[in-house]
Amino acid sequence: MRVVKQKHISGIGAIVDSLFSCLPFLSFINFIFISLVVYADIHPYLKVYMPWVQLWSFMLVLSFITLLMMIAVYKFVLPSLWAFRGKQMFGYESRVIEEIQKLQKQVKELKDEKK
Repeated sequence: MRVVKQKHISGIGAIVDSLFSCLPFLSFINFIFISLVVYADIHPYLKVYMPWVQLWSFMLVLSFITLLMMIAVYKFVLPSLWAFRGKQMFGYESRVIEEIQKLQKQVKELKDEKK
């Protein structure tokens, strides 16, 4: 099907890969700033119903939630992601697979010549 055939454009891939490689760091900084703003906004309401909640306990709860999410991603999402990437990299007319097959053929020919 021509509509879903993938195109190989290296420049776009390099930009997207670089962008996505730095996003976790930017996202973490953004998460901290947003958490501080949320705490500042809800602190007056928290004082009424939960006066014991301070900034450190608020950040601790958010850190615990983040840790649980990281564990879930590590246990469930990453294996699926790498399985998909493996299929994408090695499943569709891959140049890497073609090169490996050529090398295997050459090795076999060299072994046959030795005999």
